Amino acid sequence: MRRPPDDLAQKLLDASEQFSGTGLDVSIDEVASMADVPRATLYYYFSGKDDLVAFFLNDKFTRVGDAVVKAVRSDGTVPERLDAALHAVLDALAAHPVICVELPAAVKQSGDYQEVMASVERVVVAPLRELLIEGRATGELEVPDPQTTAIALMGALTMVGMMQVVQTGTVDAATVGPDIIPLMINGLLKR
Repeated sequence: MRRPPDDLAQKLLDASEQFSGTGLDVSIDEVASMADVPRATLYYYFSGKDDLVAFFLNDKFTRVGDAVVKAVRSDGTVPERLDAALHAVLDALAAHPVICVELPAAVKQSGDYQEVMASVERVVVAPLRELLIEGRATGELEVPDPQTTAIALMGALTMVGMMQVVQTGTVDAATVGPDIIPLMINGLLKR
């Protein structure tokens, strides 16, 4: 797979909102029609459906990972940076909500769980884990197992996002973030 130019990538991401209920089981021809681009253009960048699914998966990981790393490396206390990182996750889920719901089915079809989980670990869980370790070291957080805690935080946000997409078609990060993220962080604060 070749990385498509930014304008084409954005057209594909915008078209992804039409994939609801497909499990990303869509042909290159269908995607070309939905994105209003010539199918030859898509065949130039993608060899088939698996390449297209890999593009959506990699794009989602990159967006979430970049947002988390930016938040983790920002100024502030560990709880403030953790708050920013968790909000960044919700914002990334909200950016293209249908992809969040459809990717698990596509990954299941491809049978590529190990590679996907390795990517999640590398781009999202690892930066959160390192921040939790830092918070434990500075005495700001009480975190017995930073790895499991990072996974639990991601899992909780992902489930909330997916449930909202199923129920409403979107992720309302601006409302749900302030409702649940403080609860998550308060449970980790050193007492």
